[in-house]
Amino acid sequence: MTSDASQAESDREELPVFWVALQKKGLVLPEVTVAEIIAYEPLQRLEDTPDWCLGLLGWRGRQVPVVSFEMLTVERASFSLVSVSSASLVILRGLNDADELPFYALVAQTPPRHLLLTPEMLIETGEEAGRTELAQVRFENDLVSIPDLDYVEACLRNVLIT
Repeated sequence: MTSDASQAESDREELPVFWVALQKKGLVLPEVTVAEIIAYEPLQRLEDTPDWCLGLLGWRGRQVPVVSFEMLTVERASFSLVSVSSASLVILRGLNDADELPFYALVAQTPPRHLLLTPEMLIETGEEAGRTELAQVRFENDLVSIPDLDYVEACLRNVLIT
């Protein structure tokens, strides 16, 4: 009976996530925030928007804004894809105001990996988080961001809705 209880406790601590490869590091996104992952598609460019807002994606009858997480995080960062054929768009559900911003997308260098993470798998780096991050941690041998999706959404709303 004790082993069943400890197994149930262990199962509760596992968080299903997607590990998303960016240009220089990774990003961990909770599975519940991800609506769909699709192959990279050409985007409709938006006039008078910051460089980090890459354009709009036509997806399921909607126009979904696409963000470069790196460019939003680091000023003067550039955006490039290692390979368009291996790049993906990670479509996220809006967390705050689904009427104004029901979905938006982030660019991934490769198709994201689905993982079950436990707190023990993430190692604190002690590095200061960027403006778009809640924390920076190590997972396996990679530096990984835990994103502040509230901040990302607020930036998008400021650019697209005001």
